[in-house]
Amino acid sequence: MKALLVLILAASLPMPGTKFKELPPGKAKVDVEAACYACHSADILVQQRLNQKQWTATVEKMMRWGAVVPPEKKMPIVEYLARHFGPGAKFEPIRVQVPPR
Repeated sequence: MKALLVLILAASLPMPGTKFKELPPGKAKVDVEAACYACHSADILVQQRLNQKQWTATVEKMMRWGAVVPPEKKMPIVEYLARHFGPGAKFEPIRVQVPPR
């Protein structure tokens, strides 16, 4: 049973050599990292194209699911996400080089 759990966990980890996106500079960058990185990398954020209303709903949903966002930081986080990852933002995937076997 433990071996199966280890295999499942290992399969969910990124490939060795994977480079993750970094968030752009901004006033709420540190707050976004603190709230979001507990569950996922920035890669999830940078591929979204949500407007401010949609980001508000997403942040509120994540808070219900356990993201730690102090009430006074919610709107700065939403504004940061909408500014950098809104409908007009350009998504550039990072190329990952798979290591040889």
